[in-house]
Amino acid sequence: MRKPYAIFFASLALAIQSHSQGITPLRLIATIPMSGVQGRLDHLGVDINGKRLFVAALGDSQNTVEVLDLRSNKRVFSIAGQSKPQGVFYSPTFSRLFVANGTDGSCKIFRGDTFSLIKRIQIGADADHVGYDSATKYLYVGSGETKSGALTVIDTQTDKDVADIQTDSRPGGIKIEQATSRIFVTLAGSSKIGVVDRKKHTQVTSWQVARAQDNVALALDESHRRLFAGSRNPPTLTVLDTESGKAITQLDGAPGIDDLWYDDARERIYASGGRGFEVGYVYVYQQRGGHYELLGKVVTAPGAGTSLWVPELDRYFVAAPAGERREAAVLIFAPQ
Repeated sequence: MRKPYAIFFASLALAIQSHSQGITPLRLIATIPMSGVQGRLDHLGVDINGKRLFVAALGDSQNTVEVLDLRSNKRVFSIAGQSKPQGVFYSPTFSRLFVANGTDGSCKIFRGDTFSLIKRIQIGADADHVGYDSATKYLYVGSGETKSGALTVIDTQTDKDVADIQTDSRPGGIKIEQATSRIFVTLAGSSKIGVVDRKKHTQVTSWQVARAQDNVALALDESHRRLFAGSRNPPTLTVLDTESGKAITQLDGAPGIDDLWYDDARERIYASGGRGFEVGYVYVYQQRGGHYELLGKVVTAPGAGTSLWVPELDRYFVAAPAGERREAAVLIFAPQ
């Protein structure tokens, strides 16, 4: 007898095909089941060289980071001892896994082979999103609440907290601009986008996003000087000019959005939503000559809000939490 989750994801593949009525911009090519994993799934990280995916499982009775082998498409390890794991980053240079934990406000650092705990750095309340600067090997971890926040700077070579940058509220959606010293962040409880100078260690300004509350996700197209902001209220994708901070256009967004990514090779934006909803979607947007349009809506799974685009693998991963008749899984999509 086929397991309920297998039937569900087989049906999902058919739903994606029928929904697209043609060639869908994302094709479901595999699922990796995570049997027994309960509760909400948060952000993902990847070890490209080792072909491993890391999934933060922050359910109250779960509190693990799940390790998936992308060669065999199987779960190979579960890292216990977390405290509401949220942001995840793997350093291939130093073979370290960094996990931002919201309940105890820490960043836990694990060995990349045995996953034994190396160090615990105290960050601050509700440590959540992470962003990595490959030039300096610095990891930026956001924490705080709606009245104040900070970016903690961790040197991934020394595993030390080297600086703290104050922000108006808890920073999320951390996107680092390589050509300048700027970092773009969402600001919890605000309709503004924060602009941080990582050399001056200060938030230098903020940009108002009209008609869009609760911005939670960002993506950056540095070559075209465009920043994309995903909001939940109402579900909206806002395209901003990174030179002026002004909105270029706004489009319908994915309900329950959690993550937003830019596919540079195809000039596409992937917005994953579904948190708190009975149906999950990835909204795929296409840039055409400076204009943006909704290319398609790809069905995922109920509550599947978080995702990860990995250009080096040309794959898009969506975290699908467990439900009544399905087990937790990661959905693997290939762009078309």
